[in-house]
Amino acid sequence: MVSAISSSASTILSSAASTSSSPSDQLASLQAQLAEKQAALSQTQDEKEKATIEKSIETLEAKIAKLEASESSKTAASSTPAAEAPQELSGESERIGTKNFDETSEFGGRAAYV
Repeated sequence: MVSAISSSASTILSSAASTSSSPSDQLASLQAQLAEKQAALSQTQDEKEKATIEKSIETLEAKIAKLEASESSKTAASSTPAAEAPQELSGESERIGTKNFDETSEFGGRAAYV
């Protein structure tokens, strides 16, 4: 019972500390907590403690899934604007930066678009 209380306290403290860190640090912290809970579950004999630990494992798994989903949506959102960015501004001609002459063109028959 004492170990369940102390592990709950450590979970609360680590989750409070993880709110100020980066998402990858939070994910690593949650995965470490999950591994710790799973190890505690395998060593526990009391059914009430097992139920409590299983509930906390489910909570940690949900947090991990939520964090991974938010991380993947952020990476998808950050790559989307670059892919959807227009190549030209409105009213911009595709001829800008081109020319209609080469080195062999006669003088006076040249035009460049700036």
